[in-house]
Amino acid sequence: MKRVNDFGNSSCYPGRSKYARFEEPFRQTRNKSGLKSNVPHTHTCKQGSLCCPATLADISAKMAASKIPFQLVEERYTRVPEPVVMKFITWSFPRSEADIQRYSALACDSDEYSFGKKTAVPSEQRGQGSDQEGHRPGLRPDHAGSANLDGQETTFKQGIALTNNGAVQQPMQIGFHLSGAVQDKTNDSSQQQFTEHSFQKKLTTRTYNVAVTFDRCKVTSSTCNCQDGEAIFFCRHIVALLIYRLRNPTKVKIRAPISDSLQQLNRDQLQKLTQYLLTRHVHVLPTAQEIADRFCDPGSHINVVHGAPDPTAGAGFQDDDRWNLDDSDVSKHVRGLLAQCSSKSSAQQLYSMMRKVREMMKVRDNNGARLLTLITKELLQHSSHMRSQQSNNVCSQLWDEIGLLWICVILYPSDQQEKESFLKQLKTWSSDSQCPSEDDSADFSLFRSSSPDRTVLSRAIEAGSLTWLDQHLNVILCGKNTKSSRITGEEISHHSGGSANFNSKGQPLWHEHIPTACARVEALRSYGYTIEAVRLAVAIARTIRESTVNKYKTYQQCQQQKEALPVERNNGCGLVGHPLNPIRILFETLTSSYDASDEEVLKQEEGCSQESLRREAFEVCLLAVGEQRCMPRTTRAQEKMLAREKQLIDYIKQLTPEEDLIPILRNVTNLLLEGGSRSGFGKHVHRESMPMHSFATYLFNALHSHDRKLAFKVGVQAMRIPILDTTNDQSQCSDNRNRATRSPVHRLEHRSERNRENAEGIFESSPPQLNLNYSATWSVMGDIETRQYDLASALLESAKGDVMLLRMVVESIQRNVRNTSHVFQLSHDAFKCATFQTGATAPDPTMLHVAMQLSMQVLRMTMQGGTWRRTEMVGWLVTCATEIGLSALMSVIKSWYTLFTPVEACTMVASCVISANTAMRLNLDPRQREELYQNVCQMAVQCAVKDPQSCALCSLTLSETFTAAFDNVYHVIIDASNKRRIDSGQLYTTARYLDQRGFHARAFAVAYAATRRLRVPFNHDAHPAANDLLWTTQLAQSLGMQELEDLINIIVNKVRCASVLSDVLRTCTSSISGRLPNCAGSYGNRGLRADRPPLRPLLEAAISAYVSTIHSKLSHISPRHYTEFIDFLNKARDTFLMAPDGYTEFSRLLANLKTIYKGKKKLLNLVTLRFG
Repeated sequence: MKRVNDFGNSSCYPGRSKYARFEEPFRQTRNKSGLKSNVPHTHTCKQGSLCCPATLADISAKMAASKIPFQLVEERYTRVPEPVVMKFITWSFPRSEADIQRYSALACDSDEYSFGKKTAVPSEQRGQGSDQEGHRPGLRPDHAGSANLDGQETTFKQGIALTNNGAVQQPMQIGFHLSGAVQDKTNDSSQQQFTEHSFQKKLTTRTYNVAVTFDRCKVTSSTCNCQDGEAIFFCRHIVALLIYRLRNPTKVKIRAPISDSLQQLNRDQLQKLTQYLLTRHVHVLPTAQEIADRFCDPGSHINVVHGAPDPTAGAGFQDDDRWNLDDSDVSKHVRGLLAQCSSKSSAQQLYSMMRKVREMMKVRDNNGARLLTLITKELLQHSSHMRSQQSNNVCSQLWDEIGLLWICVILYPSDQQEKESFLKQLKTWSSDSQCPSEDDSADFSLFRSSSPDRTVLSRAIEAGSLTWLDQHLNVILCGKNTKSSRITGEEISHHSGGSANFNSKGQPLWHEHIPTACARVEALRSYGYTIEAVRLAVAIARTIRESTVNKYKTYQQCQQQKEALPVERNNGCGLVGHPLNPIRILFETLTSSYDASDEEVLKQEEGCSQESLRREAFEVCLLAVGEQRCMPRTTRAQEKMLAREKQLIDYIKQLTPEEDLIPILRNVTNLLLEGGSRSGFGKHVHRESMPMHSFATYLFNALHSHDRKLAFKVGVQAMRIPILDTTNDQSQCSDNRNRATRSPVHRLEHRSERNRENAEGIFESSPPQLNLNYSATWSVMGDIETRQYDLASALLESAKGDVMLLRMVVESIQRNVRNTSHVFQLSHDAFKCATFQTGATAPDPTMLHVAMQLSMQVLRMTMQGGTWRRTEMVGWLVTCATEIGLSALMSVIKSWYTLFTPVEACTMVASCVISANTAMRLNLDPRQREELYQNVCQMAVQCAVKDPQSCALCSLTLSETFTAAFDNVYHVIIDASNKRRIDSGQLYTTARYLDQRGFHARAFAVAYAATRRLRVPFNHDAHPAANDLLWTTQLAQSLGMQELEDLINIIVNKVRCASVLSDVLRTCTSSISGRLPNCAGSYGNRGLRADRPPLRPLLEAAISAYVSTIHSKLSHISPRHYTEFIDFLNKARDTFLMAPDGYTEFSRLLANLKTIYKGKKKLLNLVTLRFG
């Protein structure tokens, strides 16, 4: 709203009959960001010092213009000299290019925050999200991020380029209003140029009209007739005009507010001015007529109020002292981005807006809190419309950042009324059902208190009760611990809190809940109080170190007194899993780069030099990541925990462990190893504690070249996954079990200088039995197991050449690694280390044994459950054993039952072992080949005993040339058939194999056993064993009458199907084939008589089966089956005729059918027609 000037106060500016331009020389300097700013020009003497300081009027106008609205000056003083007015107007314009840059793009400066971590944004990538024309970044989601991705110039740089190229024309400043024309080249789609390959748009020059208003060194409004002139941030044309005015103040015409010029005109001049304006701007004629009509009405509001609005007179009392930021435009823009937040570009712009909030807060721009308020409102409304998982992830990250920023806003020591307004708004949002709930943890509150229905904004509401009035806190923030003024013992005694607030060196500590204290640091740092933030961060880091050392001493005293400390869920999710991410705040605060002036101040304080801060950050990060913490319950919280741990480890890696950091690294590692249950590396931790694989991998790699023993100690200790460790919960019940749990590290610590075992015998001890039927209660178990594999691989590779270390590492892998794919990959890694050696002539036998031991482990693990890679794993073990030698291969064969299933042993393993390639690889002589073959045959016999159903035939095939083994397999098959451990189909297949190999008697014995297991019902004409019965009958005929008689007796008892019985009968009565030598002597070329022994029982059984089947079919026959029934009767008659009185019996059967089933006349007619 523009200020209203009172026309009746003619003495407001005396002596205004003539107006001259107020011109004052300026010189340009550069601020901390390297951007230009204007200060009054003063003479500089030859020595370089300022000998002509600014006048008191300049200084007063400069200070007043930045703090006081011009309306207050007008009302306070009745007569203001014109030079003072012009100075005030001149100094009210923005003075720094950094402020203009802040409102020209979403991206931050290189020294600003990035979303989630502090990162330097390259200058060529600033202004992320600008569209192709480079006007205003982040305005439309479909053009989001194109400028940043394509490396185009940002809006601010494009505006500077326009200024430098002379694009700004006719600049004029009237009071607090600046206007001008900017010429720019744009793509004209109406005109195109044809090139050899494509069309190209022609660049045309257009003129854009730009106008801005300003007050108290802030731009309060801006307009431009380009396509992005009315958006959130400045377009490049507005930037060009502002930069031109800032850099060339003497080239811009500066006039007093337009109301002052109008006061000098008489009635005729005012009428002419009005008519000239209406002539040049005809489109405002309706508005002018409407205002004229109001003047004609005596009771209208325009006649009652004194004065009229003046767009050039500056802001009034009721106007906000802030940069222009339109709420509706921001809300609309954020709403559009949230609707498309599943896309990467929209999500990137949302993150940029959060960085913009931090950028504004750092310079204490009150638009930061306003922008945060608008984003929170829109995100709260959008929470109920989220659909995709990616949208949920983006919004979850935004809520985390919003919660932290609101804590900073509440903790900022600003106006109490504004603070209460923010708290009231936060409570309203927190009570909304759409506000996301806080992550599941009892230690996420600022004050260690848990309450139901907590939301992500609850911590910000709790921060409202925090104050900055504590005496000791002020001592820390004011930097009373400088090198020259260290606090003495006498001062400590008189200080609030006494010696508890200081360490032994007299340095201050801050005993507050760590996340709360870090929230204070973040608030100070966010609002630009860099030195105070560093001082408090150093005090917090000292406190964390002192607390950890005290807990370590307490644990050691309990150990010496043999007191058992309970293993409890004591640390919650720790500092790493806390939503505020306090360790990241401390690390970034201690390691950030600061201005030269800030660094000079910090150097004067003890423990605040750059090297000291680097050591503090390194140590506190190590202690926090190594802290024992339990895995949260929700999936998102678990993923966040792992991500933050990885982020902190990456921070630590940025600090290259040099000589000054190695002692800290060694001391912290020892402290963590001996820290008890409070440490993640303690011997006894809670079952739900988060594993330390990633952190242990970093410690191992960093310590390996400095302290090899300590590196392996921490690596082996961290190999476990407590939730899968079945011995962890009972580790305190027995000293023996304690020693078993700690055995790898115990052996490393107490390893004597005894003679080492040879490589072949070092892995003879049996591996521990693992319970693989565990429930994966953690959704991130896959990621944890991957980290465990990385640690194990690093340990294996580094332990090469040290037999005892290798044994310790392998035992740890066998005890702790439950993922079969990772164990299999570790076996491959060990094999590569053994074979691919630079300059080595032979593989490393120790590493080959490691590879074989791990491959045996994975086969044991997959013995019951199985895996789709089981075949590959079996072949890999044989490959490893073959690479080692004959002894290893023999050992695998002798212990096959612990590694393979019987089918795998007698098929894949046996065929691979006795192959010619294996013999050539091992260079075996005939004696060794025979010994190997005999062992394989013994394995085949054992497989047949263990699984005769699947391994009988394969075992016979393997042992065919080894008589003793072949006989043993045969007897196993017979015994298994008697015990019903093998079905008839497999027995028939085995019998056919024996018959083909010439073992006819044994083939019949097996086939006879199969027939005894057989049952063929009366209606099963197409039984799969029918052909086997016929083949067995022919085999029995070839052996003799006794065998045939025994077989027929079994068939009569087991077979009830008439068709099968008749087929067997015809086989026996047909002409004798060449394979029947024993029957040919008695019967010549004729078959056996069906009405004589031994076929007489078979004939009677077949006739009886036909009679029963005929009656059964007629009981439920339908007309469509009549033809089939007639064919069946025909087969029955052929069987009846094989008996001496068969014709009579068949006729009697037909007569009986006609009597019983006389109702089926159609069927009986067909029977009569066919059989008479």
